[in-house]
Amino acid sequence: MTKRSLLAVAIATLGIQSVQAAPFLPMDARGLAMGNTGVASAKRAHAPAYNPSLLSQASEDDDFALIFPQVGVNLADEEELVDSAQDINDDIVPRFEDLFDDGQAGNFSDNVEALANAADALASQIANIGVNDGRTNLQKADDLRAAANSFDTNLNSVNNRLAEVNTVTSDLTKSLNSISGDPLRGRLGIGAALAIPSKSFAAALSLSGDVTFSGRAFFTQEDQNLINAYGQAASGYVQTALNENISDQINTIAQNVENGAMPNASQITAITNSVDQVANYTSPDTVTTAAGDIRIFNNGELSAEAKDADLNSQVQVVAVAVAELALSFSREFEIYGENVAIGITPKLQKVSTLHYASEMDNEDDIETDDIEDSREDYSKVNLDIGASYRFGSEGNWMIGLVGKNLLGGEFDYADAEVKGSPVRDYDNNPATPATPLYLKGGSIALDPQYRAGVSYNSDWFNIAADIDLTENDPVAFENPTQYAAIGAELDIFSTLQLRLGYRTNMSVADADMVSVGFGLSPFGIHLDIAAMANPSDPEKEAGVALETGFYF
Repeated sequence: MTKRSLLAVAIATLGIQSVQAAPFLPMDARGLAMGNTGVASAKRAHAPAYNPSLLSQASEDDDFALIFPQVGVNLADEEELVDSAQDINDDIVPRFEDLFDDGQAGNFSDNVEALANAADALASQIANIGVNDGRTNLQKADDLRAAANSFDTNLNSVNNRLAEVNTVTSDLTKSLNSISGDPLRGRLGIGAALAIPSKSFAAALSLSGDVTFSGRAFFTQEDQNLINAYGQAASGYVQTALNENISDQINTIAQNVENGAMPNASQITAITNSVDQVANYTSPDTVTTAAGDIRIFNNGELSAEAKDADLNSQVQVVAVAVAELALSFSREFEIYGENVAIGITPKLQKVSTLHYASEMDNEDDIETDDIEDSREDYSKVNLDIGASYRFGSEGNWMIGLVGKNLLGGEFDYADAEVKGSPVRDYDNNPATPATPLYLKGGSIALDPQYRAGVSYNSDWFNIAADIDLTENDPVAFENPTQYAAIGAELDIFSTLQLRLGYRTNMSVADADMVSVGFGLSPFGIHLDIAAMANPSDPEKEAGVALETGFYF
């Protein structure tokens, strides 16, 4: 059962074809600590990531600002795939392996083999009833009864294990079905920015890169057929032995032999055929598996295909990497007597898509070349536009609106060879050569994203709220997103900043996030750290961010 044991490894490692888009989720430490808010509250060098118009909302005393480096990581297990897979791996998979693993004493395979051997021994005793081998009739009768008792004992052992086989295989298929297709996603973001704020003319140069991946495992029908077939085939084996009523026939023959009445040829033939039905039992029905149609039992034993089964359940990952070089411009305009800042960010994007797939029982390590083989690179010009407006008696309130990636863009990801899949004629067409199995590619879209925000700013205290105006589809397998967030910052003598935030995904239930962070900013040098997690279960989603900067 070598290959089947690798199912456990594949499940544990997870603990990973339509048009899609990525979430609106900048990875800066200040914004993340405040619930991922920033459309009306981002400061200077953070403005290009949230709303370029904020470059013109800085104080007249503000000079240039530099952020370098900026790093953030976010991991999400929305359906608790890792925990569920770990439970399966720790509990059900070992029980399943113990039933069939040749290295496990008293496993079901040994029980079946012992029954087949007992049937062969019984057949030998029957064949020697009329042979003059020096034994008395009483001895022959006793040997027949002993062989029959051994057969009964081994049959009972197999029968007693049947309930366990059926329970374990049922538990395994139900558990694997329950996590099949569940997503696991993550994101890594890095960035740097240089900003020169001004009400009359502001500019910023920013460089960023992020990689977003979406993974899943899916349990195929062929593997489900195979796992369920063990119990069904074993039940058929046991039922065949019971239907032949071998013990009663042997007891009758043994009593006759003991009394000196040897069985006739037809009686010997009948009982021999009954025993042979067990000793050479072959499953009457085939099972459709990844290796084709196989039989679980062959000649009284588990078949070679059943002992070392070929699985084709798969792990699939789709990823998109976006590198951006952006130049933001902003200035304040008077519109109907009110000062409104408008900003624009033209940007050059390099977009790379990746598609990786592997069979769960693939013994090979993941190689970088395996992932790079599917890489598709694209270049794209895109555009962000934002606006912001201060209001209130002292101008402490601000509202902001931004549209990102307004020129859109759709990017294909290639078909992926399923690593570890054997070379087969998958289309059953003799005219075409046999090939590895491929999963069909698809496309990822950078669709326009729209977000609005409001904030209140004072010397000591800042509060902000943001909301996505549209729902953002997933990269591949995870849930869509439409975030609403609120955050607060306490600024102590412009030296220590304490931050707290809350974010929820309005598209799904139980997707709340809380965040905390702090900043140190002595003499214009900034160090910001933030962390976020799902309060009900941090393993469902968590993230961290770190950045250093210089504000003058």
